[in-house]
Amino acid sequence: REKNVERVARMLVANLGPGFKVVVEKSTVPVRTSETLAKIFAANATADHTVEVLSNPEFLAEGTAIRDLFEPDRVLIGGRETPDGQRAVERLSWLYEHWVPKDRIITTNLWSSELSKLAANAFLAQRVSSINALSAICEAVGADCAEVCVALGTDKRIGSRFLQPSVGFGGSCFQKDILNVVYLCY
Repeated sequence: REKNVERVARMLVANLGPGFKVVVEKSTVPVRTSETLAKIFAANATADHTVEVLSNPEFLAEGTAIRDLFEPDRVLIGGRETPDGQRAVERLSWLYEHWVPKDRIITTNLWSSELSKLAANAFLAQRVSSINALSAICEAVGADCAEVCVALGTDKRIGSRFLQPSVGFGGSCFQKDILNVVYLCY
């Protein structure tokens, strides 16, 4: 995957016109991917253009992706803490402000943005795993898991989302992101 990112970055920088450019990483990527991109852009830069890399991870859920895009809980934009980095953050924020309330746009540094996406997926995966474990306990002791979930969901600290037992979490995102967080711990 890293080779693909490097290849695309080299292709982008080779085809840039003059002026200030902003490259936005949208995917869930390993922390510090933006640093790799910035190094490639800097190494291949010409005097007539400047490139800033932003992290803008998507928080889209399967089945609600379009709604999540138009009515997001939050928009996260990470940029370098330099004048050009902040200029790039302001430009992307301005675009989102056309449909997202300003108080839902969170700006951070690059690493916080990249890590926030991984952490969100790790928390959600842990929540799914926990409710599945609780479901097994309910079966063992004769409790009704649906009733326990309602009781848990009324606790404001917990909330009612992601409290439905299932066979586990599907897709590759949660597993990949959990492994990425584990890797960072080492």
